[in-house]
Amino acid sequence: QVVYQVPLKENHVSKRNVDQQLRIKIIYDRSVEDLLPEKRHLIKNKLFPQAVSYLEKTFQVRKSTGTILLSRQCATNQYLRRKADPHRYCRGACADHTRCGPVIVPEKHLQQCRVYNESEWHYGPTGLPDQEGVRDADFVLYVSALTTERCGHENIIAYAAYCQLEAEMDRQVFLDFTGYANLCPNMISTQAQEFVGMLSTVKHEIIHALGFSAGLFAFYRDDDGKPLTTRYADGLPPFNESLGLYQWSNKVVHKAVRLWDVRGGKMLRHTVHLLITPRVVEEARKHFSCPILEGMELENQGGMGTELNHWEKRLLENEAMTGSHTQNRVFSRITLALMEDTGWYKANYSMAEKLDWGRNKGCDFVMKSCKFWIDLKRQKRQLISPYCDTLRSNPLQLTCRQDQRAVAVCNLQKFPKQLPQEYQYFDNLNGVPAEELPYYGGSVEIADYCPFSQEFSWHLSGEFQRSSDCRIVENQPDPTKNYGAEKYGPNSVCLIQKSAFVMEQCRRKLSYPDWGSGCYQVSCSPQGLHVWVKDTAYLCSRSGQVLTVSIQMNGWVHVGNLICPACWDFCDSCPPERDPPAANLTRAAPIDLCSCSSSLVVTLWLLVANLIPLLTGLFLCA
Repeated sequence: QVVYQVPLKENHVSKRNVDQQLRIKIIYDRSVEDLLPEKRHLIKNKLFPQAVSYLEKTFQVRKSTGTILLSRQCATNQYLRRKADPHRYCRGACADHTRCGPVIVPEKHLQQCRVYNESEWHYGPTGLPDQEGVRDADFVLYVSALTTERCGHENIIAYAAYCQLEAEMDRQVFLDFTGYANLCPNMISTQAQEFVGMLSTVKHEIIHALGFSAGLFAFYRDDDGKPLTTRYADGLPPFNESLGLYQWSNKVVHKAVRLWDVRGGKMLRHTVHLLITPRVVEEARKHFSCPILEGMELENQGGMGTELNHWEKRLLENEAMTGSHTQNRVFSRITLALMEDTGWYKANYSMAEKLDWGRNKGCDFVMKSCKFWIDLKRQKRQLISPYCDTLRSNPLQLTCRQDQRAVAVCNLQKFPKQLPQEYQYFDNLNGVPAEELPYYGGSVEIADYCPFSQEFSWHLSGEFQRSSDCRIVENQPDPTKNYGAEKYGPNSVCLIQKSAFVMEQCRRKLSYPDWGSGCYQVSCSPQGLHVWVKDTAYLCSRSGQVLTVSIQMNGWVHVGNLICPACWDFCDSCPPERDPPAANLTRAAPIDLCSCSSSLVVTLWLLVANLIPLLTGLFLCA
């Protein structure tokens, strides 16, 4: 049960001005205390403190004082309101417990019960008076770790929503001020490689509770505090029974029809919903470089809880407020603009994170189907990025994520049934018969089945081992399986491999079937971008230059070829591109661990002279 227009004491909101940082108070449910110690520590000491710190730095609110008290829920879910009276009166009795989502709200956070008796036409308070409430907070978040029915849905890590809204009727200002977040216990990962993703999920869920929710669109206000959606006499907007939500106006969400290219030269009418508040429109137009864009498209798939409650995945793939976590989540200026357009916050845009997906792609990208974009780029013999058309197969053909920070694979796959005509994009695919083309699309449904290169994870017997994000040290492969001589860490990026790397030792040669890209450390210098393989630096003089790598590591020689990226992709200052100098033709001298050449004998003699054990070197030469 969501409660709207909860009255606050007169001193709670002092004025309309936005002049203080948002203050979030976390209340942990008993279920969090019952978790295993490592999970409890992760939630209470890392995830929520860091998420709250980020959000408090990102948003400001009106100055407020006093306490927050929640209205009690009614035993029958039936209540009345009296004219000029901000309180609501339960029919017969208040409920024994008031819940915020799955959490039972502590008694000390509740207002006094108010009831009406139809037979006596009596209205009034009953039971305990107002309790102490929550002080020094603008928003109260109840956090639980309960195995609920929703946790049984596939891949649900956490979910959140708002509970109650305040009403200051004289100022006509709404502020969403209580919410909940429930983490599904079995999905809480304590592995270091998954921390960034877990933290992003927690931020994502709190932002839903703070205002990014279809159930709150009808309560958004303009900069003057005036409702963007018309209100009835009771102060509430009209209710949409079919959606189960208060109905927003066309000043908030606008329905539009796109002309949508699909296979076979056909064009369909594709209906979308766009959030059209002023700052969102401005930021969306700037991001895509599309001056005629009406607003930012909302998700049209995924069912209740996903649809309309997130940005469209096809257009903002790794934006943190899309409906699924695929890779490298970032909270962009567009999301901060939405929060400011609620009328409740002022956003600090310096806290926004860079979003590369869709940047400067233009109106053809943001207003048409991905088939139109793919065909257009193919005709011009250009890369179809950010989309892809390489069929996911075994062995994998690896590539790089769009931002070159992770190894990726194109998620184009064959489905067991034909996709809806609206999402059939291919007139031809290498190796695929024409009659099977309707079965092919990207694996992420809420991206409108558009295929794109996606970060992935390695699992062993169903257990997570590591991800393909180059920046995470814990993703470093085992030395015995590090065929490409890769290096994961904060200064590493994804580079394309021109050929499969080979590990050689005497007459033995090993290679890995999945190849095409890998993670390597890079550095910037006045000479340009350097790629480091083990302790050897290779200078990239120009984009596309082929680096021939041959290095010794753990008793094996690793041989392969890497393709240089553009220096400007990673460095703030770069020299003009040029051909590599004759003295550095990126060809490495071969290393032969199985022949005792004179140079190696000299090296061994010098090492002996310095009393360094040489058994390993001697065995390699035997």
